[in-house]
Amino acid sequence: MTRKEKSEARKMQTDAPDLLAGLDEIKLDYGESHEEAAVRVALIEIAEKNPLVGSRIALARMCLSLAQNVAAGNRKGRAVANEVATLASLMEQLDPTVEDHDDLNLSPELRRIIDALATPPTVGGTSAVDATES
Repeated sequence: MTRKEKSEARKMQTDAPDLLAGLDEIKLDYGESHEEAAVRVALIEIAEKNPLVGSRIALARMCLSLAQNVAAGNRKGRAVANEVATLASLMEQLDPTVEDHDDLNLSPELRRIIDALATPPTVGGTSAVDATES
């Protein structure tokens, strides 16, 4: 790489928006790594949308444990790809993405039933039976 290319590369790095700027704003608990703090904040956001009950609590605890393992692996210079992949999978289970299928031209009644079935259950929330009664 020539000096000019290196100079341009450095300039591009400084001009790029800081995608991780929000991570610096997370308050760390004593002894907590940045990875753990980011996962903790994400779990709080997930719990606000849909309370963590039953097996979801266990999944959340596994996420925190995996974040600790990732942080420890990073400190020791170890490969952490497997732990990160598992963590991402667990986070997806806790907060699944719901695809929008409005292009299927469904009747409003069928749309309500599908939405009720696609939404994770919450205590006191609506059910598929409630959706048919609306």
